[in-house]
Amino acid sequence: MDIKAVSLSYNYIGGVMKKIRRVKSRDDLITYTSEPHIEILGNTRCVVDGLKGIIEYTSDRIKINLGKSLVTFSGDDLYINSFSREGAIVEGTIISMEFSCYD
Repeated sequence: MDIKAVSLSYNYIGGVMKKIRRVKSRDDLITYTSEPHIEILGNTRCVVDGLKGIIEYTSDRIKINLGKSLVTFSGDDLYINSFSREGAIVEGTIISMEFSCYD
């Protein structure tokens, strides 16, 4: 039996977050986790997949609940360009990104 894994990712295309489905064979599958996925594009955009909610939202600080942990973006002119149940896209000038435990 050929085991396959389906991975979902979200790409920001033309102002809209689009879901992309990829099917991998067992040979291509390294590890499957239910952990959040964070993709940084330069210092101006970050795609966060698997978020649970927004804790803090200002133009210089955005704190996102990832379930067991938090991620905090600090910078200038920060905003959430796209937000859905699956993820969010943080944009602006990202100066730092910090991980912490969720209490």
